Amino acid sequence: MAVTAAKRVCVSEIFDTGSITPIQIRVFILCLCIVFFDGFDLVVISVALPKISQFLHVGMAGLGLAVGAGQLGPLVGAMLLGTLADRFGRKRMLLISAIIFGVFTVMIATIGSVEQLALYRFLSGIGLGGAVPNALAFGCEYAPTKKRATFTTIMWTGMPLGSVISGFVAAWLLPHYGWQKLFWVGGIAPLLITLAVAPFLPESLEFLVRQGTNKLGIMNLVAKISPKLAKDPDTEFYVNDTKREGVPVKHLFTEGRAFTTLSIWLLFFLSFYLLWVLIAWTPTLLKNSGASVQQYSVAFAMLHVGSFITALVIGRLMDRFNLYKVLVTTFLLAFVSVCAFGYLASSPFIVIAVMAVITGLFVNGGNTGLLALCTTSYPTSIRGSGVGWAYGLGKVGSMLGPVVGGFLLARNWSVARICVVNGSSALLIVAVILILKWKTAAVAQHTAAPDVARAASAH
Repeated sequence: MAVTAAKRVCVSEIFDTGSITPIQIRVFILCLCIVFFDGFDLVVISVALPKISQFLHVGMAGLGLAVGAGQLGPLVGAMLLGTLADRFGRKRMLLISAIIFGVFTVMIATIGSVEQLALYRFLSGIGLGGAVPNALAFGCEYAPTKKRATFTTIMWTGMPLGSVISGFVAAWLLPHYGWQKLFWVGGIAPLLITLAVAPFLPESLEFLVRQGTNKLGIMNLVAKISPKLAKDPDTEFYVNDTKREGVPVKHLFTEGRAFTTLSIWLLFFLSFYLLWVLIAWTPTLLKNSGASVQQYSVAFAMLHVGSFITALVIGRLMDRFNLYKVLVTTFLLAFVSVCAFGYLASSPFIVIAVMAVITGLFVNGGNTGLLALCTTSYPTSIRGSGVGWAYGLGKVGSMLGPVVGGFLLARNWSVARICVVNGSSALLIVAVILILKWKTAAVAQHTAAPDVARAASAH
């Protein structure tokens, strides 16, 4: 018997019409844990490098290959594994990415040369680069449509949270058990989480419906989210997105998406650049201004505290108000706060600590908001590719930021001058967002015009 139109249900309605269910919470928590290890990895390698340098009898400059490989790996992983997730499923590639990251992070504890360190950092980075964008895309697809920015940014709180917690873990493990134990913990933890959660983790419902090959699996999953809709076995589910043939990444530039994609790539590059200038050089900049070891260490931690706070808030603001206005305001305040941070770097410590929190709020807040913008800019069939490639281009910016910062320090620039010059990237971000907003509005108006004309003619 033919299925009537009344029995067709869009997947987004399943998440939009009911309350948050345990299975959605399970997905969000796992995705947050995956992002957590991005922040954990960031701090662990930073604090372990001096000890690794002593262990390998190599100067810090000699570890540059390993540091660069650690940044290149996520770039490759984000672009490659994000694209594969659009073809083979979020769950499968997310678990594979987590396993790759966990295994090769543990392998770092066994190194005997700089080359081995570089290789294992590169391979673990591939896993991490594949895991983080897939986690954000995966969690986004289990969120209600009007709260996707909120849930994306909440998942991103795992990054600053991982940075803060790893700092405390490292402070305890390093002096008592050595640097190797940091990588045992950092590798085994994601493996245990993956093995424990994998049997209970569903595939993306939008992905399953778009594939259309597992109706029983679809009905079982719908029953856990919206039991009423699963009562009728004849119900047909669909997504507002067609299955696209060929390599997913090419579709980032079709159907009028080329300008949006290039704009998002540029935004990610600039935002990650600014963020990593602060992450890489804040302790050094404060030290050059006369801060003590304790002071610049606490101030660095305060940056991450600000990052955590804003990640909880900005998504909600983007869902409630115009997302472009929220992003423009955030990056304007990021520019002001970075400049103020530079000019006040030699102030009493309480001023430095407060400014570190404020700077972390707006710089990382804007970065987090761009992640939410990206996850909501692409349809399901290419979301993994969209987030993965944008995240990968952001990693290019994160590689360039520390290099430029080091170059300016070597030229004996003042802290204030370095902050003003690098903070200006936030103004470039504002300009790109405004252009993207104008372009998006123009496209929407052009698309709506034929419908308005047809309605007027009919009237």
